[in-house]
Amino acid sequence: MPLHDLGQQLSNANYWLIIPVFAVTLFGYFVRIQRWQILYKNLNQQVSTRSAWISLSAGYLVSYAIPRGGEVTRCLLIKRYNNVPFSQSLATVIMERLMDVMVLFILVLSISVLNVQQMTIFFQQNIFSPLAQKITVTKLLVLALVGLVLLGLIWKYINTKKQNKNWVDEFLITCKQLVFLQGKLAFGVYTLLLWLSYFMMTFLWVFAFNESAQMPITQVFVIMVIGTIGKSVPIQGGGMGAYHYLVAQAFLLFGVGALTGNALAIIIHGAQTVYTILTGSIAYGVLLYDEKNRNL
Repeated sequence: MPLHDLGQQLSNANYWLIIPVFAVTLFGYFVRIQRWQILYKNLNQQVSTRSAWISLSAGYLVSYAIPRGGEVTRCLLIKRYNNVPFSQSLATVIMERLMDVMVLFILVLSISVLNVQQMTIFFQQNIFSPLAQKITVTKLLVLALVGLVLLGLIWKYINTKKQNKNWVDEFLITCKQLVFLQGKLAFGVYTLLLWLSYFMMTFLWVFAFNESAQMPITQVFVIMVIGTIGKSVPIQGGGMGAYHYLVAQAFLLFGVGALTGNALAIIIHGAQTVYTILTGSIAYGVLLYDEKNRNL
């Protein structure tokens, strides 16, 4: 895009919308913490809201630099604050991710069913075809070989260390406990509220420009789902690049101009980035304070 034109378009946006967007984002953090605590309660572990917020916020910040590194950070910080075994925390994080992947799969299926031809063409042109061009049979074979070697090394490491074997056994037992979750209704309600907050983060920004303000709610829903796919790509910056490309193409699909579509992609992702850096930095500040005064 011509940077001058894009900059001019960005300067015309209504940035006051960042106030309700940040409020919704804060609500989403709260909901995610409440859902996470349900999993710990099923393991008879007490995790305070304060430590869960610090772990979640710091974890999100780490993930912006190291894809998926935030998941490990969350588990380590919960162990520091609440002395919960790492294996148990890891099981809760995996359970959370599995639930969100299932919801995303259902949402992708729903938007595909609602408009089969349009969505099929979109996914084919913007996801499957580019991937097919990048991934060759040779690359797949090399990846498979590397994966088998890594699995072999991990298996050998586990079987030669009794302590590691116990860790794996504890992890598997925890996963089994979480499958038979008590409080499924509350967990499901929090999951729906969490995804509603994701939707509102996109929906509110649509009103930043007159051109996009008239979009039907169903189209915004599709853009949210497509944007979530972009954010799920394990690259730095919360799917930076992948998110912008897919969301801009989705806006274009629904008749929004390329300038407005790219500007909205930048604004939506940018606001989330600002919030993540802000809350993550505060969380790390609190962590440093706690380490100094409470000897964590």
